Amino acid sequence: MMSISGLMFFTATFHLSINCYRLLLGYADGHLAPSGPAVYLSNPKTWHYILKDILFGTQQTLGSAAAIYRTWVLWSYNWKVVVLPIILLTMNIITGSLISAAYTKEVFNVVVSNRLITTYYSVSFVLSVITVGLMSYRIWITHRNAADYRAGEGKLISIMWILIESAALQIITEFILLVLSFLQENSRYIVLEWITPTVGITFNSITVRVKLQSLREAGEQTKDADNLVQTIGSMPLRCIKINDTKEVEDELANSRRASESFT
Repeated sequence: MMSISGLMFFTATFHLSINCYRLLLGYADGHLAPSGPAVYLSNPKTWHYILKDILFGTQQTLGSAAAIYRTWVLWSYNWKVVVLPIILLTMNIITGSLISAAYTKEVFNVVVSNRLITTYYSVSFVLSVITVGLMSYRIWITHRNAADYRAGEGKLISIMWILIESAALQIITEFILLVLSFLQENSRYIVLEWITPTVGITFNSITVRVKLQSLREAGEQTKDADNLVQTIGSMPLRCIKINDTKEVEDELANSRRASESFT
């Protein structure tokens, strides 16, 4: 996961650098164009426009692949659960490739390109919702099944809320982009540039928040252990072996898998 996190950071930074370059180029050289910087920057045949979109697609693919991997781990490496997300990811990769290829053609079909772009946004949004839903449901159902055998709230439900809160940023942004794309609003280009850093922020915020929670809980457990005082008439007790039920074992296993997959 650290390698994916580093790659996402590099992609987002490179994407931002290209946009800054395009901004300077558009208003330094593009002001001489007949229709001004707007038309100059919207030309899809320039190398920096194509590179910008490739970086966007790469970041989306990395984020979706990481979400599918986390879903696969949480569902005990069950391939049946991630069949649909993998199909959607494959569709997105093919659609993104077709969009980039359309930019390089001598005759650029705007109608076909807009349909491909809208399809790409739609599949990305649905894929994000499905993966987050599958992960959240798996965590919640394990938490519920182990409720009768657990003292306290347990750590799984807090991981679920971290997942939902962190993923909400990306899902809401993708939904806004999808709506603006259907309406053919020019403001969609502003939201489009948010997606690349948002995907990286979502991925890393889940990792960081789950890790911080694990460290905080470990510190609280250590503090509680230090506060134990042996009173008169008491004696140290030895550990005894108990047979855990399947529900408790499932919660422990899923809790461990959740922490490992998110960190």
